[in-house]
Amino acid sequence: MDAIKTIRRKLREVEAALQLLEGLRDAAKTDAGRMTDFGRVLLAGARDAGIKQSFMAKLLAISPGAVSQHYNK
Repeated sequence: MDAIKTIRRKLREVEAALQLLEGLRDAAKTDAGRMTDFGRVLLAGARDAGIKQSFMAKLLAISPGAVSQHYNK
């Protein structure tokens, strides 16, 4: 039974992390998939901090090309 409790607890932790990620994506992109002001600032900060474009593309569920456009501004 302890294993099941551990799995359920870990699942709740993963679900909570997923909610945070979805909230971040919602704040960074419009429903049409365009970057919001927050998203542009987030990408500028990531660029300045040296975070890889591929990581930000995966994090925000956008194409690497879209990240590159914002990194090169």
